[in-house]
Amino acid sequence: MKRVHLSQYSSGVALIIVLWAVSLIATAMFGLTALLQRQLDQEIAALQNARATLVAESGIQMALNPVLNQGDMEIASKQLSDRISEGWRTGKRKVPVTFTIDMQDMPGDAGKLNINALLLGDREVARAVLQNLFAGWEVNLTTSSSLIDALIDWVDSDKFTTGSNSATESNVANGVFEKVDELEKVIGWAEMAKEAREGSKGVDAIKKFTVFGLGKLSLRSADQDVIEAFLGLPNGSAGEFIRQRLGQDGVLGTQDDVVNQSLLGTNSAAWEDRVTIDEDDLWRVTSTGTVGKATRKVVALISRKSNPPQVRARWSVEEAP
Repeated sequence: MKRVHLSQYSSGVALIIVLWAVSLIATAMFGLTALLQRQLDQEIAALQNARATLVAESGIQMALNPVLNQGDMEIASKQLSDRISEGWRTGKRKVPVTFTIDMQDMPGDAGKLNINALLLGDREVARAVLQNLFAGWEVNLTTSSSLIDALIDWVDSDKFTTGSNSATESNVANGVFEKVDELEKVIGWAEMAKEAREGSKGVDAIKKFTVFGLGKLSLRSADQDVIEAFLGLPNGSAGEFIRQRLGQDGVLGTQDDVVNQSLLGTNSAAWEDRVTIDEDDLWRVTSTGTVGKATRKVVALISRKSNPPQVRARWSVEEAP
């Protein structure tokens, strides 16, 4: 009787061990399946991200085609979206693909002050230009001087403050401004902009600057205050140049515009290499590609004046799943 009891006991223990082992194996299999699924999801997401980037990049390449104009872009982008969508699948499942491209002309950008070119050039020239400009906007001298120091500290590569305010080296890029809106992050900019806006001329300071172009100022589109500050001319001395520039129709940007540099004074040869009478045909192109749940955006500034067109600047905006 004891041997039978021991046999039954042993069988029960063995059954428990088997069930426990099966449970462990099942748990391990579920864990492995979940891990493999996560890895698969990550690989699919990475693949979709890469494909979305390719779709977005294709829009920039499309905009670089010299034979396409803005009116062609909407049709071309739809055709491209349809063709890409047909060929991309995950297994048997079709992956939704959308592609959009937005193009905006940027007329007059060459007539703005290129803050990067100005600050990275002759520092004394940059200080004089900005001081003249801010003074014309009725900005307090202390405010403008402190801001100029902060602007220099933003772009220079060293860690030493330009002026007496040590805070100007805090949270700086120590490199160029990538977007004009970054000017608003510079210490002292907000105070200067407020004084300029509340002055008698009501100046919107941010609209006077750009971060694109080659650094030359276009006399064809620059505002009077920018021309006078950039060339070191007395306030009001470019008034006649501005009036005649409009031509007979009185409208800036038309074929009868007159750019008579002699009206700016006899020293035109001294700053001839700093100005231009040409206007750049600049497009801001935002190309967006979406594959599945992944979206990628690429933004580029493209000069269409050259042949072939050239990318002046570019950056990406990611919207990962």
